[in-house]
Amino acid sequence: MAAQADLFTPTIQPPQAPEGRAGPRLWVRRLAIFRDPQTIIRDVPLKPGLNIIWTPDMSSSGSRALAHGSGKTTFCRLLRACLGEAAYATDAQRSRLMTRLQNGLFAAEVLIDGACWVAIRPLGVPGGEFVVQAASIEDAIAQGHRDDDQTSIDPVIVSSFFSTIAAAAPPEVGGDHVWDVLRAWLTRDQECRLADILAWRSSQTQTRSRAQVLGETAKLTMVRLALRALDAEERAAAVRERELVAAVEDERRRQTYQQQRYADGLKAVRLALGVGDDVGFDDTIDQKGLVSLAEAALADAMRADLPKSPDVSSIFARLKALNDERDELVAKRQMFEKDVEPKRIAASHLRSEANLGEVDITQGGIRVCPVCRIGIDEVKAKGCNISLEPCDLPALRAAIAEKQKKAAELDAEANAAEQEAKRIGSLIQQLEPRKQALEAEAKTATAANSAAQAAARAVQDRVYRARRTLDDVRTLRESEAAAKPTASATAALDAVRAQLDAGRSRARAAIRTLEEKYQGIMAAWLPEGVTGAVKLDGHGLKVDAEFSGRGEVSTAALDSLKIVAFDLAALHMAVEEKADLPAFLIHDSPREADLDGQLYAGLFELVHQWEEAVGTPCFQYIVTTTTAPPPELQGDSYVRLRMSSTPAEQRLFAMDI
Repeated sequence: MAAQADLFTPTIQPPQAPEGRAGPRLWVRRLAIFRDPQTIIRDVPLKPGLNIIWTPDMSSSGSRALAHGSGKTTFCRLLRACLGEAAYATDAQRSRLMTRLQNGLFAAEVLIDGACWVAIRPLGVPGGEFVVQAASIEDAIAQGHRDDDQTSIDPVIVSSFFSTIAAAAPPEVGGDHVWDVLRAWLTRDQECRLADILAWRSSQTQTRSRAQVLGETAKLTMVRLALRALDAEERAAAVRERELVAAVEDERRRQTYQQQRYADGLKAVRLALGVGDDVGFDDTIDQKGLVSLAEAALADAMRADLPKSPDVSSIFARLKALNDERDELVAKRQMFEKDVEPKRIAASHLRSEANLGEVDITQGGIRVCPVCRIGIDEVKAKGCNISLEPCDLPALRAAIAEKQKKAAELDAEANAAEQEAKRIGSLIQQLEPRKQALEAEAKTATAANSAAQAAARAVQDRVYRARRTLDDVRTLRESEAAAKPTASATAALDAVRAQLDAGRSRARAAIRTLEEKYQGIMAAWLPEGVTGAVKLDGHGLKVDAEFSGRGEVSTAALDSLKIVAFDLAALHMAVEEKADLPAFLIHDSPREADLDGQLYAGLFELVHQWEEAVGTPCFQYIVTTTTAPPPELQGDSYVRLRMSSTPAEQRLFAMDI
């Protein structure tokens, strides 16, 4: 039985590149860090196959130096930056590097289909990065940055590896960012802790990669495209599904809105007609319906009598005539009152003039001359020294009498004017009660007119509301069928989803190839009785591991191992050119704390077997570790860089940063 069981145990054979392939299509030959363009701090040669970056932990280093903080993750990020990623460190790390290495730079020799491309990135002042074909990093530095040099290696890699899938990339990715997204998969953030197949970039690392903000659907699409597990028909169905889902959602929102409007309108007309929810649109044996009630309400409103407004204009006409009459009398009275004072003043002046020349005849003689005021006796005795002719006393008396007469006439005229003014004032007073009565009548008429107008508006408003209610009832009855949920695009959506299922079924061939390699890798690592599976369905892509008799087992360590196995299976397919991917992979400290040491060692041994099976491996696998690799892999052929957190000279930048 044991021999029979072995026949069904999955195995993984070393990947076989197509005939004529003499090495990886893409690999990094060298990474160098410079204090300035002439001074190298760190020079790390790399090779096809397995490359180990090792910071020994205390158990293997024999010292108390921590295995963390030496620069393993930064080494991976510098490689990623040379392969086109925008940021090589977090903002805080970059700021410290710029302070310590103002003229520093780092560079990598990236071989693509045999051609050496050198990517140079500054550590200090931003700007000045460039990518150029050159024999070495030093040649590229000596040549310097020219205007026609590219600033990123992305276009070269996209044209070399992704020309087929670039046009099929989701809109949120775009053809120009295919490598940006797939690079994130092949060089996962250590901060993601290998938690999920599609967990590639953490927001903590501030990479500015498109993969950092992509949704799960877009990332899954990119993985399936790269694995050749997504054909054009399924892609078209996926686009159609998105359109139909949006249409169905729009239809649902529209129907919800219409139903709410219908319910609100029905509630409003029932409230206007004063009936309950039991009353429908049409009449029944027991009661009238909403239409009949609305028609009756309109007829009743239209029968209402409009109140008659009083003749306010005639009242105001009479009041105006009375005011005109009063104004005329007031003007006359003012004219007479104005005439009194001047006449009295003139009379007073005339009396004064008459009194100055008064001849006192009561005493039998004239006392003074009315002209010069000199005594008459003296004038007669001595003569008048003023007048050359003798005074004409009769004439003087006549003049005085005339003045007194005129003064008396003026007084009489003034008295007559006063009497006339009083008489007119009396007439004005007689008009006042009539004026007050007319004003009161006008006020009452105005109030009555306003009330009549308000009543008319109320009647008109009632008619308007009754007509509006009737219109609403009729409209609601007509739209009753439309207000109910109607069949939407669900049938078309179901058909499209059936096409998607068919597309996933067609993709099973590629997924099955991936699954066979995944199962073989898991069998090579895990004890007997463990089986693995890769599932693609409408919920996504999932990798499983099951123990016989226990079902699926999930721990942090085992979950991370499943992700590593998935990535290695994709690397295996890339070597055999069964996937649209470069055969390139970086794993930054893939061991979880409780992963068994022998299982972890199996990772190195498996990749080493792949390398040993051929003369020149057609892949490059770079892995950082604190756990010691197997003894046979601790030499310089595989450990390309050994670091320590202390002293500072043994860190990546050979200094404190």
